[in-house]
Amino acid sequence: MTKKQAREHFLRKRQELSDNEIEISSLRIFNQWKNSALTHFDSYHIFLPIKEKKEVLTSFFIEFLWMHHKKVYCSKVHKGILLHYEFTPQTQLKENSWGIPEPTDPENVTIKNIDCVFVPLLAYDVSGNRTGYGKGYYDRFLADFPDCKKIGLSFFNPVVQIEDIATWDVPLDYIITPDYCSGFPIEEK
Repeated sequence: MTKKQAREHFLRKRQELSDNEIEISSLRIFNQWKNSALTHFDSYHIFLPIKEKKEVLTSFFIEFLWMHHKKVYCSKVHKGILLHYEFTPQTQLKENSWGIPEPTDPENVTIKNIDCVFVPLLAYDVSGNRTGYGKGYYDRFLADFPDCKKIGLSFFNPVVQIEDIATWDVPLDYIITPDYCSGFPIEEK
């Protein structure tokens, strides 16, 4: 399956989900993570979901991380790159033109080290290759942090192979779905 085919297929599948199914599945994904060995890191970068695209709800993760006094960061798209912001309960958000909630604070931070990144995705394969919306924001960001753990969150099982992976595509270390939390490579589910 090509990236384009995977995007179209999984966007269609996500659009079929009801708000209730998204909330229940997101909570199950959170519980898979909470019961894993991936909660011990000190710093996390998390994506804020696009409601219209029916992405995994990350609010469960955020509340847990704040409650456990972890450093949490989120991003804002600016001139083709991601700018990073410390994300606290006081952070004000506003949706951008793509419907992505972003911090309104004008002062971004430079992240010198990050332990774990929750990576948004549309599809992934059994080897940990992922595809998003095709702009490459996260691949460019993750290239600067090769040692961080990269965790994808998905409502769905993997495809066997995403065929057109580029040399700059950064693979995932783990995937979490409502039914499992796994490192790569994984057996086809």
